[in-house]
Amino acid sequence: MTKQHLVSVLFQPSGRTVDAPAGTDLFSLMADLGLKHSNTCGGKGKCGKCKVKIEAGLHELAPPTETELKHLLPEEIGQGYRLACAVRIPPVPSLSVRPLSTGSSTQKLQAEGTPVSVPPDPAVKKYAIPLNRSGSFEEEGILSELKEGYGITCRMDYTALTMLPEAIERGKGCVTCTVYCGKTITAVEPGDTTGKCLGFAADIGTTKLAVYLVDLHSGEELAFSTSPNPQVLYGDDVMSRITFAMAGKGNLLVLQKILLKELARLVSDCCVKAGTSPRWIYEGCIVGNTCMIQLFLGMSPRNLAFFPYKNLSRKGVTVKAGELPVRLPVHRTARIYTLPLIAGFVGADTVAARLAVTLNDFREPQMLLDIGTNTEVVLSDRNGSISCSCASGPAFEGMHITHGMKADSSSIDRVSIDPETFEVTFHTIDGARPAGICGSGIASAIAEMLKTGIIGPTGRFRNDLPRSTERIKTVNGKAVEFVLAWRHETAVDTDISISQKDVVEVQKAKAAIYAGCTLLMKQKGITADHIESLVVAGAFGQYVDKESVQIIGMFPEVPPDRVHEVGNAAGTGARIALVSLPKREEVERIARTTKYYELAVDPDFTGIYAKAMLFPRSVSND
Repeated sequence: MTKQHLVSVLFQPSGRTVDAPAGTDLFSLMADLGLKHSNTCGGKGKCGKCKVKIEAGLHELAPPTETELKHLLPEEIGQGYRLACAVRIPPVPSLSVRPLSTGSSTQKLQAEGTPVSVPPDPAVKKYAIPLNRSGSFEEEGILSELKEGYGITCRMDYTALTMLPEAIERGKGCVTCTVYCGKTITAVEPGDTTGKCLGFAADIGTTKLAVYLVDLHSGEELAFSTSPNPQVLYGDDVMSRITFAMAGKGNLLVLQKILLKELARLVSDCCVKAGTSPRWIYEGCIVGNTCMIQLFLGMSPRNLAFFPYKNLSRKGVTVKAGELPVRLPVHRTARIYTLPLIAGFVGADTVAARLAVTLNDFREPQMLLDIGTNTEVVLSDRNGSISCSCASGPAFEGMHITHGMKADSSSIDRVSIDPETFEVTFHTIDGARPAGICGSGIASAIAEMLKTGIIGPTGRFRNDLPRSTERIKTVNGKAVEFVLAWRHETAVDTDISISQKDVVEVQKAKAAIYAGCTLLMKQKGITADHIESLVVAGAFGQYVDKESVQIIGMFPEVPPDRVHEVGNAAGTGARIALVSLPKREEVERIARTTKYYELAVDPDFTGIYAKAMLFPRSVSND
């Protein structure tokens, strides 16, 4: 039997070394080791973002593949850059690899939403029972005390029953019963512990996680913690993860476990910040898009891979924390509730956001948008709600853009272009040297390029500008690129620019969103003039300039004073559902009664989408 050749692979700058079999693909090795690297396709060779620099062993590698030749410049290949997804480790003694940094180590994670101001009425409540009143140490005596003292008729489940003897022995005449949904005693503790009743809410986004620790009695948020979703190791978007989950027998469990481990870390971090113990956490409320919810529950997302993209169940799911494959730092009887779903690509995050923005009980038409790779739109009025999912693509999340990146401390989020000189003033989120441009910056840059006439209504660069500028790069006499930041101004040793391809990506994204909004208004028989409030949720809405999105024609023509940003509305909705059982019943109603409209079957979609690809002429100098 031939002995397997092991190669010592050194990863810089961490200095981590691992022995890997020759022939192992570098992308999978890095994912298995938890080494973060950029990618949006899950290692399928489509995005070209998993660049690494081979610092030792380069000449032993196989020649660059067609995929690498497509995505890498000749000078990059000459300097030792390769794509991790295309490199297989050669049978050499050692290899040194440096993943390409985006120039910033901290992703800007939008976690805070609007304050929760609903009266606390949680699913989990605790009641102190003085045993000496009934004179009975048996289950029946406790149930009788709950009924007579609190008007609660319930039963005691098996786990609570096993806790009863010790609770009675140590309770010194008093035990505390934890009651779930007013029906089931799930835990019995010695003494009076009613003052310690916590829960957590978690927003599982495709790119980020946010966890909130909440006092269930008062509804007060005690702490919150955020981090990138670790599943990005297997692809930045939903479809990449669906593909990975379906590609191998154990892949679904890999995605579930890596997510649960990070959620466990965030919950623990919240407890440390709040100075409390995880054993007082009795419930968790989870929101996320349909795919993230299914991966959290360990359910195959195969149903989302093919048309008609139906969700497995519309109702919310309750699972015992102990049934999950990774132990969460919560009380051993804790329940985890995932909010309900509307459709395959309109998930629990949209339901939660819808709950959060209806606290003011809008009676006139209100439109909610959660912008992402799949932008969810919900149009509501006194006659009900209708929703759709727009395949807007990831342009406004910084993907498929030449120098695009997620919202980060070093990402450009605002741009201003002088109409006379075409000189650029840019702003980064935290004032750092720019490493790229995020979604709001992309919208701002395109709007400025329209206002100054650099591009016209068709989106094409103009070649007849009245003044020349070094910022416009040409190929064969045609303008193809506009430089926002020169190399010496950036943190990535290259110019940061907007290319013709980038403009087209923005046109496709904004056209999909505009078409979705327009078709929902058509279904309701209204126009943009009837929209009383247009609410933009999430990180894009936090940083985007209202005027910019109006200029590029992303939204219906709603007056700017009717456009509102609400931050992480999904996280807010999750906290509301956590602290209020009546509101939880409302989210079930929202999911049940919100109609889903499939844009692809509307005969007007293609025409509206094509027209929306154009930019409004009113802002162009054409």
